[in-house]
Amino acid sequence: MTPVLLTLQAFGPFAGTQTLDFSALGKSPLFLINGPTGAGKSSILDALCFALYGQTTGNEREPAQMRCDQAAASLLTEVTLDFRLRGTRYRVRRVPQQERPKARGEGTTTQQPEAQLWRLNADGEVDECLVARKVSDATAEVQALLGLDAGQFRQVMVLPQGQFRELLLAGSAEREQIFSQLFQTRLFSRIEERLRERANRITREVSDHRQRMQGILDASGVESEAVLEEALAELAPQIDAAKTALTNARAERQRAERAEHSGHEHQALFDQQRKLETAHAAHVQDEARIDNAQGRLKAHEQTRTLAAPFNARHQTQQAAESAAQTLERDTATVNLRREENARAQQTLGAARERHDGLAALRERHNTLSHALDQRRALTRHAQDSHAASQTWRTLHQQYADAEAQQAGIRQQGEELGAVVEKAQAEQQTLAGSVDALHHLNALHRQRQTLAEHDARRPPLVESLDTAHADAEQRTRDAARGKTHATEQAMRWHQGQAAWLARTLEPNAPCPVCGGLEHPAPAVADAVTVTKEAVEAAGYAHEQALNDEHAAKQHVQLLSQRLEQHDVQRREYVEALGDWASQPLEAVAQACGDKQRDAARHAALAEQIAEQHKTLAALRNGWSTQDKALKQLEPALKDAELKHQRLEAQCEQLRNALPEGQPTLEVLGEQLDSITGDITQREHAWQAAQDGAQQAATELARAEAAQDGAQYRASSAEEATQQADTDWQQALSQSVFDDEHGFLHARLDDAESERLSAEVEHYQHTLAKLDGQLDASRARLTGLAPPDVDALHEKAVQARLWETQENETWRKLDARHNQLEHTQKRLVDAHREQQALEAEYRVWGTLSEVANGRTGKRVSLQRFVLGVLLDDVLIQASARLVRMSRGRYQLVRRDEPTGGNSASGLELDVADTYTGKNRPVATLSGGESFMAALSLALGLSDVVQAYAGGIQLDTLFIDEGFGSLDQDALDQAIATLSELQMGGRMIGIISHVSELKEQMPLRVDVSTSRRGSTVAIHGV
Repeated sequence: MTPVLLTLQAFGPFAGTQTLDFSALGKSPLFLINGPTGAGKSSILDALCFALYGQTTGNEREPAQMRCDQAAASLLTEVTLDFRLRGTRYRVRRVPQQERPKARGEGTTTQQPEAQLWRLNADGEVDECLVARKVSDATAEVQALLGLDAGQFRQVMVLPQGQFRELLLAGSAEREQIFSQLFQTRLFSRIEERLRERANRITREVSDHRQRMQGILDASGVESEAVLEEALAELAPQIDAAKTALTNARAERQRAERAEHSGHEHQALFDQQRKLETAHAAHVQDEARIDNAQGRLKAHEQTRTLAAPFNARHQTQQAAESAAQTLERDTATVNLRREENARAQQTLGAARERHDGLAALRERHNTLSHALDQRRALTRHAQDSHAASQTWRTLHQQYADAEAQQAGIRQQGEELGAVVEKAQAEQQTLAGSVDALHHLNALHRQRQTLAEHDARRPPLVESLDTAHADAEQRTRDAARGKTHATEQAMRWHQGQAAWLARTLEPNAPCPVCGGLEHPAPAVADAVTVTKEAVEAAGYAHEQALNDEHAAKQHVQLLSQRLEQHDVQRREYVEALGDWASQPLEAVAQACGDKQRDAARHAALAEQIAEQHKTLAALRNGWSTQDKALKQLEPALKDAELKHQRLEAQCEQLRNALPEGQPTLEVLGEQLDSITGDITQREHAWQAAQDGAQQAATELARAEAAQDGAQYRASSAEEATQQADTDWQQALSQSVFDDEHGFLHARLDDAESERLSAEVEHYQHTLAKLDGQLDASRARLTGLAPPDVDALHEKAVQARLWETQENETWRKLDARHNQLEHTQKRLVDAHREQQALEAEYRVWGTLSEVANGRTGKRVSLQRFVLGVLLDDVLIQASARLVRMSRGRYQLVRRDEPTGGNSASGLELDVADTYTGKNRPVATLSGGESFMAALSLALGLSDVVQAYAGGIQLDTLFIDEGFGSLDQDALDQAIATLSELQMGGRMIGIISHVSELKEQMPLRVDVSTSRRGSTVAIHGV
């Protein structure tokens, strides 16, 4: 970054507007900023830093305190800087918060801070606005362009008065932050973070996996895998026994059910025999009724010979009666049709009289129709005239409304502009709340993880204490088992000796020692120990040793878990820093506070955006109304002319109408009345004609029907008399005495069919029952009635036994399946556990190495920065050796820093006079200035050399040269001159008179009662 033009207004000691054109100093100048104390030399550097970052170089004064007290009240305090970066020119302008006179009225108002950033073209004119007003946006954009924040800018490009040793004495962590920004090594930091997160995740997965394995055992009700194996071994014989018992019970149940089923079948046969016998007895009781029905059927058969003459007489009687009724009905119809025909002739005469008057009515209809057309033409013109009048009034009102709306939009825009300005001021105070919220949320999640981690430690410690106690108990048990096994072996040997003693005989050789004398033969104890007891004691001792070994392994496993737990906690605490000691509620409260600020900031952003949209809409609305007004003017004039033209045409039509003519409504009513009368008369005439013709036709049809009915009635009467004669002759020749006897014996078809079916059904059912009884008696031969209740009880008991055995087997089988499933899950879990541990051996080692937790505690990024720092120190030492006359060199400290703090970027100074390295803080004031200047120049060289690094084209040094002797001063000036020839701009602020003599190119700062001024000399 190279400054080009600096403009100060009412800033610091500068009461007016002062412009410092750095381009006038030439390309890559080395110049002196000279002036008396308090004139404003350091204020120039403050203005540079304020224009870029909104802060002063020392960050000791607030921007609002930089206003010049000598400046005019109407003159705003502001700084504008044009600078060049990578061939592109930019301009930044900043205004701090200050009080200014109100635009209207008396008093002052608060001017809120604002900032603008522009990209300029080759002619120095504005090409693009990057930031319009927001201070935080301008700071972020400048920081992104330069690659440095305000603190780093003060350490590497501006060495403020009294603070030039900051970079030299910075700690390893602070130097890491500066160098990582300068050399863009954040990639290595992200690698460290990713490796640490991966290792921590695997550690948590291992811990969680172990908890899941224990949960699998707990879910099956077993304490360990050994207990699981024992339970499976015990269940196998129990399941086999349960299966055998279930098979026996099932066979017994099947036998009982078959016996019960056979008993029910035999009982059903006996029940069926009884039912058949009862049905047969009930059936034969209907024999007398069936005999009567057979007699009635025989008499009915004798009536069949008389059925033809009887039916013929009956049918002829019915036909005669029907013909008489038809004749009577047709006679009445003829009379009715004659009356209707007379009425139709009367109606036809009346209709003929009305039809004769139609000619006069049609002539009157034509006259009224013509008058009505004239009236309608006048009405249409009057309506068109009224519509034109309404259109003109509407357009006139629209024009007035548009003017009023345009005025309202102008007022709304002014009011909304004031609201937007107030919201932007509040939003500026909340800048940076979103980034702070993200940072606090991350800290809250880490602090919550730490709390959960701490909550898991007490149960782990308690388990370890329990395991220690269990291991000690197992050790004591093993010792007791060993003692018991030894005692049992000794007793067994003593018992064997006593047994041999009982076989000894006097003067016979001993089978053990061969002696003939036996002075003290062994005596058996009261309790005899067998060899099996000795083996059992040895087995118990061996089992106790195995339990002791397993308990100690468990203690070791829990100790490793606790150690891993503590290591993870230290990592969490290191990552949290000071927040690790704060309660979780405090972190949550801080997050909540910042969440509200961020929410308010976002709400203000949305509000301002919506208000800007509203302002744009208001501007569009104003333009729309203006266009509408211009468009309405010709339409308004056309509407007025059209109204006047139509009104004149209406007046002409009114004059053409005859006097006394009815209104349009009256004419329409008269015309409608005449039209209706004509239509009604025409319809009545046609209807009368149709009615007369139809009445005559109906009368002729009725008379013809009457003649036919008269003939049919006479024929029917003759046929009736002949049929009665035939019936009487047939009856006298039959077995019946009279007609009454015939009718009594005769049955209708339904009754005859019913009686026949009843007789047939009785005979069929009787034969069927006889056959079923014979078959049933044959099946029951040799059978005795069974005891059904006893057979049912035996089957119930057999089913109950099977149910109990099945439940026993099912429970054992379910438990066996559960344990086998648990065993399979544990096998899979062990496989996953091994995979996780193998993964951690890779990622955990990489994380520890990359994050500096091994060896010299140097992280990956610090290792890379250490290499870069070595390059910087080579360049810096070359200058420091010359300025210190060969005494000092800057070197990087090899020994790690004590404690847990990371190291790798600490600086020492190599003193050739003593041959030892010592901290840079032990240098004197002048020596420190030379070392700091050399470090800044070396850093500038290396940063420039690395592709993608930050461009350090400028260096400002405020004081410090007064602490140098003449020789060191000459060396420093020579070094700066060499740097200038390498293409750098170097500005020096100093009171040393020798510098003024050696540096003819100067920026002189003068002071007076009216404020300070600047001027360039030596150009």
